[in-house]
Amino acid sequence: MGFKKLMFFLLSMVKKSSQNALEYFFDKIGEDTFMSQQAFSLARQKIKWQAFWDLFVLAVNTHYRIYKDKIKRWKGFRIFAIDGSKQSLPNDPPLREYFGSSGAGNTSPTAQGSALYDILNNIVADARIEPMSTDERTLAKMHIRHLVGLESFEEWKELILFDRGYPSFELIQELLEAKIHFVMRVKSKFSIAIDELSRGDHLIELEHGQEKILVRVLKFYLDGGEEETLITSIKERQIGIKGFKALYFKRWPIETKYDQLKNKLEIENFSGRLVDNIRQDFYATMLLTNLATEFINEAQEIVEENQKGKGNKYEYKVNVNHTIGVLKDRLIQTLCEEDSKRRGEMFEEIINLLEKRIIPIRPNRSFPRTRRKAKFHHNQKSNC
Repeated sequence: MGFKKLMFFLLSMVKKSSQNALEYFFDKIGEDTFMSQQAFSLARQKIKWQAFWDLFVLAVNTHYRIYKDKIKRWKGFRIFAIDGSKQSLPNDPPLREYFGSSGAGNTSPTAQGSALYDILNNIVADARIEPMSTDERTLAKMHIRHLVGLESFEEWKELILFDRGYPSFELIQELLEAKIHFVMRVKSKFSIAIDELSRGDHLIELEHGQEKILVRVLKFYLDGGEEETLITSIKERQIGIKGFKALYFKRWPIETKYDQLKNKLEIENFSGRLVDNIRQDFYATMLLTNLATEFINEAQEIVEENQKGKGNKYEYKVNVNHTIGVLKDRLIQTLCEEDSKRRGEMFEEIINLLEKRIIPIRPNRSFPRTRRKAKFHHNQKSNC
């Protein structure tokens, strides 16, 4: 297996045993080839994990360049959210030693994952997988520096949403120095000055040693009666509490993105047991979730054009779960096609399949957030 096919195989989203996955791969691309699991393991060790990181970054920059005129924004801002998620790893001592552990007895190898997610455009703009000793604020600073380095950074205003585990004077300074705006949910006791404020819209100075930072504080009640406090660098009064309340709740899609990564793309179902293998699979999956978005965007344009003038009760969107299933079945076969004309036709066939697999968008639906003991839910079947 040469370099190109080895890369395609590692991107193939097949979560079977390595031997079965290899046989499935060669069958899909029409080759009568046998490769042992041992040969595959040796071959992948020759590829640095940074190759997948580079492909991931290239895809992000390409997305913002190609879709420059279609980038969705809020009040002129690209809206990002940063959030972390622990990644369960294979139960190998070297992984536990490198990444750390969690769980009962602190014995389960676990890594700290984090993502910078473009909420309105459904793109993971940056992702990190680091040892558990790396705290979420440190990862957030990595995301900020990466965002500043993106090709598209100078073209738009940026705003990042943070949950209440992130606020700190140092992180706010980092954002202001990078000229990135923020909205942060804060806990009580984060600042005595903030705690003493009444409900409403305030401007106050946060003090840290000899330094002071002017922030806007918004205090309001949620529908359930709980008091919420947000701080932001946006001072324009034409955006009031109602606007910021709606904006903060736009952060929710980063939670559903992690659901997609863990339950549909099975990011924790690693194909190797070495540190470099973990990073290879992690960035391959982040690349794939963005590729799925590109296919969905293309298919969604057709769906919206087809729905015009029909007077349907609901608008429709491409089904993400079915998209992943189609890509698992067809993407690598398409990429391995040598004839460029036929390859283009195969891409069109994928788009045509996706635009038929749609679901209605039912507005104003909400569900209580519950913790399930079952790993796999009936409505989240794998597409392997």
